[in-house]
Amino acid sequence: MAKMKRKRVASNKSKGQGHKLVWFTLIIIMIPVVIVGYVLLTSIGGQNHPVEGSRFSKTDLDPAITDDNISSLESALSNIENVDKVSVNLLSATLRVHIDLVDSATDDVASAAIDSAYNIVNEQLPVDTYFTNKDGSKMYDLEIDSYNYLIDDTHTADGWTYLKLTKTGASSGPITDNMTAAKDAELSNQLKAASEQIQQNNANAQNEEDGQ
Repeated sequence: MAKMKRKRVASNKSKGQGHKLVWFTLIIIMIPVVIVGYVLLTSIGGQNHPVEGSRFSKTDLDPAITDDNISSLESALSNIENVDKVSVNLLSATLRVHIDLVDSATDDVASAAIDSAYNIVNEQLPVDTYFTNKDGSKMYDLEIDSYNYLIDDTHTADGWTYLKLTKTGASSGPITDNMTAAKDAELSNQLKAASEQIQQNNANAQNEEDGQ
């Protein structure tokens, strides 16, 4: 009597496990693809927009300098003697005061004007409060420019006067620099002499070439 062959029936369980393994593999592959695609899309979308941030925390710049403060300062600073024009602006947490004096102003006049301006600022915006860092918080910086003119075709460097006062929030007090005078006069004279000698040598060499 012949033996009957048994047909093997594929297990549905094995097929199900195979499908799950395929889907699991696809998901694992797609995760980094999706992440990279998202980063690329957000990068492309933000190319025309600047990255905005702030170096100040919520506790910094308190109390704040207002537009009314700036307007009041401009009005008071305009009364300083020998002042032709005054402008005050607040940029990058720095209060900048520009004092344009009469063209005939000397270093002494510019120095007196910058001292008066500092005192006016201190009266309306106390330096210890607005321009001095506190424990754990940053405050404003202060810059005051006092000058008689800006050099152009009608104004030469010979009579130019320009003083600059700087008070940072981290400094203990203001510092005034004369921007038209060299801090090291001896070195400045040496550099000028060397520059003049080079120019003279070049002129002599050019004359010799023209004479040949």
